[in-house]
Amino acid sequence: MTPNQELVQAREELLARCTGFHRVECDFGAAKGKFLSESAVLNPTVFFVGIEGLSERVRRSNKKINRLGITNAALWRGWGKESLDALIPDAFLDALHVSFPDPWPKRRHWFRRLVNPEFLTIAAKKLKARDDGYAGGVLRLMTDHPGYFSAMKQHLDCERGWEEVPWEDDLERPVTEFETIFLAKGEPIGRVAVRRISPTL
Repeated sequence: MTPNQELVQAREELLARCTGFHRVECDFGAAKGKFLSESAVLNPTVFFVGIEGLSERVRRSNKKINRLGITNAALWRGWGKESLDALIPDAFLDALHVSFPDPWPKRRHWFRRLVNPEFLTIAAKKLKARDDGYAGGVLRLMTDHPGYFSAMKQHLDCERGWEEVPWEDDLERPVTEFETIFLAKGEPIGRVAVRRISPTL
């Protein structure tokens, strides 16, 4: 896991990079950065934050982003929900993307799954709350594993302060690396988007 002090410094860098952008989105588990970089190109007025656990992926993705002259995207190294909590300021994000997290299909490994009540509590803190007529931040979850998708929905149903919203929104969204693979195979993909509606959960 990235040391806490490193993430504190990364947060300062993130805040500096986001200056001037009124909308910020995070791709948590950004892998090789395809979705992040393509989202930034399609939506130049939005800043896209990537969090990825593997240092080499972060290095290569940032190198590609810099080479292409993309100024509204960057990746930082972080592992687990704790990195989201450490890097992202509270009530900061307009959207949080979690695409195809490891499903840990064996029952004895379910405790390792990312999307659980603890993660949803952190996600709620990091998303903007609905206030004075403004829409709250949106959590966008996607998986190819039916059992995990069912568990995600159950966790959301048990948590207060969320409402389901349409998956399509007002931004152009590229497909992710895994989404491309599963769509080509004709395999079903579970998707759900929920908006934060309560300032405290």
